[in-house]
Amino acid sequence: MPRFSIFYGWWIVAVGVVCLLLAGGIGFYSFGAFFIPLINEFGWSRGQLSLAMTIACLVGLLAPVVGTWIDRYGVRRAMALGALLTGSAFALLGLTNPSWGPYALCYFYALSFIMALGLLGILNIPVATAVSSWFAEKRGLAMGIALTGFGLGGLVMLPLASYLITVLGWRMTYHVLGLTICIVLIPLIIFVIREKPEQMGLLPDGKTPDQGKVEMPLTDDTQDNAGWNLSSVLRTKTFWLIVGALGLAFLGAGSVLAHLIPFLQDNGVSHQLASTILALTIGVSVVSRVIAGYIVDRVPIRYVVTFCFLFQVAGLALLLIVGSMTVVWAFVIVFGLAIGGMFALEPLLVSRYFGLTSFGAIYGGVWIFATLGFAGGPPLAGYIFDATESYELAFIIFIAATLLAMVLISLVRAPQPPPVDRLG
Repeated sequence: MPRFSIFYGWWIVAVGVVCLLLAGGIGFYSFGAFFIPLINEFGWSRGQLSLAMTIACLVGLLAPVVGTWIDRYGVRRAMALGALLTGSAFALLGLTNPSWGPYALCYFYALSFIMALGLLGILNIPVATAVSSWFAEKRGLAMGIALTGFGLGGLVMLPLASYLITVLGWRMTYHVLGLTICIVLIPLIIFVIREKPEQMGLLPDGKTPDQGKVEMPLTDDTQDNAGWNLSSVLRTKTFWLIVGALGLAFLGAGSVLAHLIPFLQDNGVSHQLASTILALTIGVSVVSRVIAGYIVDRVPIRYVVTFCFLFQVAGLALLLIVGSMTVVWAFVIVFGLAIGGMFALEPLLVSRYFGLTSFGAIYGGVWIFATLGFAGGPPLAGYIFDATESYELAFIIFIAATLLAMVLISLVRAPQPPPVDRLG
């Protein structure tokens, strides 16, 4: 008989959802809610304040280092430390004081760096590492459900932060939300997260040792037990095809999420309705993560990724012909399905083609290129708009980039496992 009526892996998934919702929603999405209050309080320029987000993005370059640390010391330690750093740094932002003069901005930048480093230890890389260890046959579904937390964080925490700022002020809101991360997440991580099912006498997906070996889905040449590490992966064509495809595709995804509201306003949509449309797009992406995860357990992953890229092309094309709300609502569905699937499939590409031996480090390597694409799209779109007073050329470029991403991902095949003497 199984030891638990509910497989313990689903509790790992649940904690992953909560971590992404709180840490991602507060540490990432709530930045915009504090923007105007901070400018009004300190007199900083928008460029000066935005540099804090740039610093946070640059911390993403440390993803392989953090991933290697996770592989070596375990998910639970990394996530607990990440929650402590994120929550503490966020709470301490509320102490920033105008009387400090130029040092106030330096203090804000330093805490933004610490918070971003903490987020690396508690967001996608450790959550995906934990879920991958607990699931094999249902890994796609479990991963899709876990990663809904990040989208839910955007839907819940941004309006909550805005409300709390109105009621409590920006300083107290920083304190409350930062302490919430520490008080809620650290105990959850310590008491619930377990590294592997074998620690509880289980196998992935809830099978016990006497039920036999877990059968992986026959959808790709899965390499769960292959001895890949980051250095050996960097020598494969498969890795560069994957990061090239994701980087190109995320150019369009990042730019649309950043510029959708002003684009819609330029086309006669009110700011409130444009904000609602963006929120609904994120909402559709939440559902899409589960759908994509479920499908990828049954269909070769490169086909599912290609289909998501195709949906992104369709969504960008709809923006080129937007002229009615019917087209806008069609965009919400199509583009939301695209980006949700892409976010869910990113870590699954790593586990499917490179296994779990050094999952954290390899996913960290992929994370760099995906982040560069996601962060590089918005300024490119902004520059094109400034030069042409239109987003049309930007959308055409992103369509071409996504079509090229489709070609690259179609060429991906499982690499030959590395010889033992090439590891290390």
